[in-house]
Amino acid sequence: MGNDLYRKLGAAFLISAGVIYAIERVGSLIARSQEIVVLYEAKMFDALPKTHITGFFDNIFVPILTFLGMILFVYGFPKKIK
Repeated sequence: MGNDLYRKLGAAFLISAGVIYAIERVGSLIARSQEIVVLYEAKMFDALPKTHITGFFDNIFVPILTFLGMILFVYGFPKKIK
């Protein structure tokens, strides 16, 4: 396997981790905004929603894909031979 393949795999893993993380964040923010709308319709302006906004380590695949992507991406660069 050439160095180019390792770089491409590393980049693909990093991109997929970023996409999964972004989809989770958007989903949690949509859920939070729906709770805020319900609270405003009930005229409960002083209450805050209890929705948990997802973090980096909430989904096990995001840190694993990021870690593997970084290792493959760094390993894919050629080493200097003296």
